[in-house]
Amino acid sequence: MKITAIITAGGSGKRMKSAKKKQFLHIAGKSILQYTVEKFINNNDIDAIVISLPSEEGKEVEQDLRKTYPDANLIFAKGGAKRQNSVFNALKKCPNDTDFVMIHDGVRPFVKDEDITNLINAAQKYKAVVPVTKVKNTIKQVAGGQILRTIPREKLFKALTPQIFEYQLIYNCTSTALENKIEFTDDSSIMEYYEYPVHVLEVGAENFKITDPFDYEIAKYIIEKNRG
Repeated sequence: MKITAIITAGGSGKRMKSAKKKQFLHIAGKSILQYTVEKFINNNDIDAIVISLPSEEGKEVEQDLRKTYPDANLIFAKGGAKRQNSVFNALKKCPNDTDFVMIHDGVRPFVKDEDITNLINAAQKYKAVVPVTKVKNTIKQVAGGQILRTIPREKLFKALTPQIFEYQLIYNCTSTALENKIEFTDDSSIMEYYEYPVHVLEVGAENFKITDPFDYEIAKYIIEKNRG
């Protein structure tokens, strides 16, 4: 069984409000993207890693990653106008013998090795599996500046990555969605739309996405504390 990890790092990162894209910001001598890539390099179940990169920095970042990780099976794809395009570009670059593909955000550097392995094991049974974590806050539905209702949080979960799918299944669904010009916020939403069952694996909340300056400061604290 062959597992390919796709790491999406083609975004612009506008919410970070930084001159440099958030995936390339450094903490303790490494970029956020490097911390993320290493999690998959160091997992024995991963056979290849496809990284989607923005065209502006793509060649420079590719050369740097190849130099830093000379023994890793790294493949590079061009980032698209939207995440969905970037993912599909990466899907087309996966090795021909890929059985399952894990799709992960390049700015989630705290994914646990055991979660990667558990997701792979679950995917062999269910074909499509998403890591989730419970919503902790009370959630309100709001319109016109007023609360319409409180949504019971017992049944609410945040979807995380890496999301894992049988390769041909997610390839076909993503291709069809692009042809029909239907946009989704994550890969599991595509599967749901085309009525394929998606199972969940509950994980911890540590695997957060670095989106804005506050997230970046939290990431710095965690990484520097662990180094110390």
